Amino acid sequence: MSSPSPSGSPSRSPPTGADADELRRLNTLLRGRLAHASAELQRATSSHNATADEQHRLSRTLLRQTHELRVLEGLYRERQQEIGRLRAEIAAFQEPENPDTVVDPHVCLESRLRQQDADFRNLEARFDQAVFERDVLQDQSDHLAEEMRLAGDEIEQHQEDRNDLDRARENAEHELLLTETSLARATEALQQAESRVTELEASASEAAPTPNHLTQERDDAQAAAAHAGDQMGAMKEDLQAFQRLYHESSADLNRLRAVHAAITDDLIQTIQDRDTARADVDRLRGDLSDLRTF
Repeated sequence: MSSPSPSGSPSRSPPTGADADELRRLNTLLRGRLAHASAELQRATSSHNATADEQHRLSRTLLRQTHELRVLEGLYRERQQEIGRLRAEIAAFQEPENPDTVVDPHVCLESRLRQQDADFRNLEARFDQAVFERDVLQDQSDHLAEEMRLAGDEIEQHQEDRNDLDRARENAEHELLLTETSLARATEALQQAESRVTELEASASEAAPTPNHLTQERDDAQAAAAHAGDQMGAMKEDLQAFQRLYHESSADLNRLRAVHAAITDDLIQTIQDRDTARADVDRLRGDLSDLRTF
């Protein structure tokens, strides 16, 4: 009557081993995916660092261009003051001349006008150069903005990959819990089989042989439990390694987000400085137009 019951307990061990092999294979696959995602995060971090260096270089260039525009504006004010003085002298020369004057004032005034014209042409050339460099800076800023957009898309893709890994980790933990439950059941069945064998050995007479089939079932159950224990120990190690990689990946992603936020702030500041420089150039262009009219 007692032999059918223990014979059923080892039958639950093979599915436990199969589940353990499948879970271990899944953990190995997940570790490979996580390692790939970590490498991608490292590459994105390097790309963002390079972009940040380029952004800082553009910011310094923009500051230099803004300073040069300020210098040009100061030169333009000086030329306007000089033109005002020349106008006053022209008005004075248009008055009746003093017959006692020996030096021809027209020659002196013409020389000064030629000098002012040369200075004006030089100022105009410097202004055109500033406009050209501003356009180059605009192109570089647009290129940087495009790189920032691509970097944002890459971060979103890494976020999706991390979410997939998170779900896979939860599934692996659930599978591990099921395996632990199966192992507990197999251990309980093994203990019951050992208890029955002990009872039979105690109640049997010295001449009665030991039930070989129960002993075999007990040995099989012990072997299955030991195999399941080894499998679960290996799976626990794999899961712990997977969790460590997952936390490292999360830290890399957070660091990448911080770098992206800092670069975005720098880009916004660069755009504001560029707009200010553009307004200064437009104002200088209007002043030069007025000067040409004069």
